[in-house]
Amino acid sequence: MKRCKLIKKLTSAAVCAAMLLGIFCSGTAASAATTTPSGYISVYEQEISAYSGAIDALAEGMRNRQEQINISSYRVPIDKARVIFEAVINKNPELFYVAGRFGYNYYQNSGNNYIYSLNPSYLYARDEVNEMMAEFDKKSEYYLSKITPDMSEFEKALILHDELILNSSYLLDGSTYTLMVDGTGKCEDYSRAYAFLLANAGIKSEMMLSSTADGNTQGMNHQWVKVRIDGSYYHVDPTWDDPVVKNASWYQTSGEARPNGYTGMVFHTYFLVSDELIGTNSLGRPHTGYTTFYPSPQTYDNAAFRDVTAPFCYVDGTLYTVINNSSGNTALVSYNPQADSFSELTSMSLYWSTPSGGYWVGSFSGLNYLDGLFYFNGPSKVYTYDLATGQTAEFASKPGNDNIYGINIINRDLYAYTTSTPSELRDGHLLAHIDEPLPPLAPGDVDANGYIDIRDATAVQRHLAMFITLDQRQLAAADFNGDSKIDVDDATDIQKYIAHII
Repeated sequence: MKRCKLIKKLTSAAVCAAMLLGIFCSGTAASAATTTPSGYISVYEQEISAYSGAIDALAEGMRNRQEQINISSYRVPIDKARVIFEAVINKNPELFYVAGRFGYNYYQNSGNNYIYSLNPSYLYARDEVNEMMAEFDKKSEYYLSKITPDMSEFEKALILHDELILNSSYLLDGSTYTLMVDGTGKCEDYSRAYAFLLANAGIKSEMMLSSTADGNTQGMNHQWVKVRIDGSYYHVDPTWDDPVVKNASWYQTSGEARPNGYTGMVFHTYFLVSDELIGTNSLGRPHTGYTTFYPSPQTYDNAAFRDVTAPFCYVDGTLYTVINNSSGNTALVSYNPQADSFSELTSMSLYWSTPSGGYWVGSFSGLNYLDGLFYFNGPSKVYTYDLATGQTAEFASKPGNDNIYGINIINRDLYAYTTSTPSELRDGHLLAHIDEPLPPLAPGDVDANGYIDIRDATAVQRHLAMFITLDQRQLAAADFNGDSKIDVDDATDIQKYIAHII
């Protein structure tokens, strides 16, 4: 058998030293409760399919924080070192603590050079990684709590897209960790965080990379994903669907993100797009200079959601959002993905003024759902819509003279994002804290005074006659006989209860 010669080598970006042969540093894996399920994120499939074993071995070694990971049995050519390293990081976004530089040892066999070991570098000490991973898992669980098992793949992909963007802001100094935990990062961080959440929701994706390296004149130095929905893959660019990124002048290159620096709105311009459409100028700048293993059909190219600029909310099996309807009004609507149609719940004539005295065309509302109420905004006020009663009410007014362009609820604090024009970066203002909901009323205590008496029966009758409107708690208490409807039988049964007949 021909003997193999071991040689040390560093990548061009590497500053770490290759370790001596036979010295392997291993230890306990970072305490990650959440990892990327194997096979759910694809990258460079045509180029690396023969090296999947090596990629899995590297990922496991990095989780164990090995400084030298032996992959000699997989016969990986040295010219694949960079591509398999990038594949590991993109397939496993939870490895945010691995530095972008690495070294490798290689051996020669029959005139060919193969990687013996790949030697990663790590950004943080082990204890620090464990603490960071706990925060990463906590925020992952928050996002994943927004989806339910009854959701379709389309609905899961949409809600995770909207929630991630709603709570993120572009920052060149960011990382996958900061994007997930702090809400700040760049395009690869948006993409990796989104793919990670999709994978843990049971949805496969392909990482799309467009680089100007190696003379790629079509490269964009940009990253996004393709998402597998009902067996087909579609482009999704969460970075460019963030309104902060839509206007390049809003980019932040370093430092802290703006206070509460999100916009309260979400674009769907680049959500579930075909290969054909994303390569044209129809959506803005075309996406070019990438390779893909999975073709993307035109299923959703003309979907009604494409022009929606408010986030979607999923409530009891139904999607809701805010649109600018055919009459030019701001409308709260439900959305049926199968029929690709909206059904209006309520609408208001709301107009966002320009500095010159005119009005902008369109709706600039955000949308949140909490405790049975939708929250949406006009230019100067935030409104609620009670899903049970169909009632709309004013909730809060903005400070200052600027218009509100989107809202968000964070830890029960309602923020409004204000500016003079929709093309400017918005300032976040805390408008109100939303108190925890009151406990439910006792059945029959319709007037909420702590007693059941004739006044409660009268309140039911007055509600039926449309003299008064009961709120959600009162409606629950008014359904005294528990048949899920409020009618004269409830008023009668309350009177029987008072008379000790029942």
